[in-house]
Amino acid sequence: MTRTSILTRMALMLALLLLLAAMPPLTVGFLPVPIVLQNFAVMLVTLVLPVRPATATIGLLLGLAAVGLPVLSGGRGGAALFLGPTAGFMFGWLLTPLAVAGVRAGLARGPRWLSLSVAMGLGAVLLPNVLGALWLAVSTQVPLAASALGVLVYLPGDALKAALAVAVAMPVVRATHRQRA
Repeated sequence: MTRTSILTRMALMLALLLLLAAMPPLTVGFLPVPIVLQNFAVMLVTLVLPVRPATATIGLLLGLAAVGLPVLSGGRGGAALFLGPTAGFMFGWLLTPLAVAGVRAGLARGPRWLSLSVAMGLGAVLLPNVLGALWLAVSTQVPLAASALGVLVYLPGDALKAALAVAVAMPVVRATHRQRA
């Protein structure tokens, strides 16, 4: 991929991250962390871009949020969010491209669909939720077991988002490979 095409894709993926931030979050009554569509965009970024540009794009989103721009779901922004109950999930987003790539590399010998499914399950669903549960427990002083049980509510929806991200991203990736050939 040329530098121009990577920068173009990064801009498009950042636009998608910003667009899905405009979708209202769905609050879960017993947890201070809403269900959002922005993590679906994080999954797409992870699949459509190479690891470094994907991480940079997600990092740019988080950087814009840190300086106070309302770029997170529900129009949220500000440095205080990185100490609040949702911070662990956001740090998980930042690590998602690296985790997915690492798992895929470890499973490179198996069928592609299997390595991608396992990588998305571990790197894009499980990792952000585990980090989210850990940080939720720390930031709210809720016992870790209760925090982990509370976060279980997000897993089915996140797994569905991961499957949808794969279904949407794979034709884009295949088309890109055909264009380069």
